[in-house]
Amino acid sequence: MRSSQFIAGLFACLLVGALFAGPAAAVDSTSDDMPEEAEVGTTVEATVELTQLFDEFEQWTLRAETNMTNVTWTVRQFDQAGNQVDQTSADGQSVETQVDIEDGTNRIEVEIRGTAPEIENLSYDPPQQFRFAEFTQVREGGTTNAIDSYEVHHYTTDSKEAREAIDSAREATGSSGSGDAQESLDSAIDAYEAGNFDNAIRNAERAENEASQSATLRTGLIVGAVVVVALLLVGGGYYLYKSRQQAPSRLR
Repeated sequence: MRSSQFIAGLFACLLVGALFAGPAAAVDSTSDDMPEEAEVGTTVEATVELTQLFDEFEQWTLRAETNMTNVTWTVRQFDQAGNQVDQTSADGQSVETQVDIEDGTNRIEVEIRGTAPEIENLSYDPPQQFRFAEFTQVREGGTTNAIDSYEVHHYTTDSKEAREAIDSAREATGSSGSGDAQESLDSAIDAYEAGNFDNAIRNAERAENEASQSATLRTGLIVGAVVVVALLLVGGGYYLYKSRQQAPSRLR
């Protein structure tokens, strides 16, 4: 009886979950040439491939958006044999294209080319990023499913130099155990996120120097302690040896 009640309750929970859980888009996306980072103001490009297009719906709209500027989109649809069946080209920060199983479409390639945008909010960890491309499945009636989003780290010459200085100081500080070095490192990160890159570099260099001094001092203390212990051992051994030499023999 209890077993039957448990199964019934479990079935009810699963049914409720199925009713209230939104359907996840089954469309897959991959990219082999997505950049990891881009300098502000430079041209960036990549291709994203979409597959598993009709696992849930036979007709829908692909919406693609980006935060880049001067953007050009080229959306190509291919059949199972690799033949191109449709192409959409557009400029601007978004594009939409119809996807229909009756067209024979099997996969989609989206080429995006644009300019990396200015940095709005600086962040050291995690590094600031911009939305390179975001893909959404739009169904009839306006309901949507998120497919995928690609984020890319962007930087300026000054921000990159400051980040590299902080990275170096962070590595040195982590192994030094110096409180002063950690405080200087925190100041460097604060300056970086405030856009004061000169101060960030100065504080990072100070943190690295303090970490180096701390490590040198610690090494010196360890070496000194080892020398003291070695001297004590040698002195103790010598004293024991002399004591035995001076002790009267029992055979006399």
